[in-house]
Amino acid sequence: MQSGCCKPPTRCGYTFVSATNWISPIDGAADPDCAAWSNDQDRLCYSCDSCKAGLLQNLRREWRRADVVLAVTIVALLAVYAMGCYAFRTARTDELFRRYRQGYT
Repeated sequence: MQSGCCKPPTRCGYTFVSATNWISPIDGAADPDCAAWSNDQDRLCYSCDSCKAGLLQNLRREWRRADVVLAVTIVALLAVYAMGCYAFRTARTDELFRRYRQGYT
């Protein structure tokens, strides 16, 4: 993310001055991302395609992790539900047999 949004693309040939201040090369027309870079703190390179691609990649990675967590949670909830249903059915069966054992018909 930082490489795509907070620093100009490496292929552009910008010269480092400070963390957010870079000197533009003479020929910046080789790549549209090179012309999109700005030393303005609010703008930097957030409109660059490399920034958007990095953001999308990070979102994909985070959503994959979330999908795994949700899948494990669903499996755990289904297991708890199945055990609850089994316990409920067993309790009802025991109650039914208890009546017959005590002589109720």
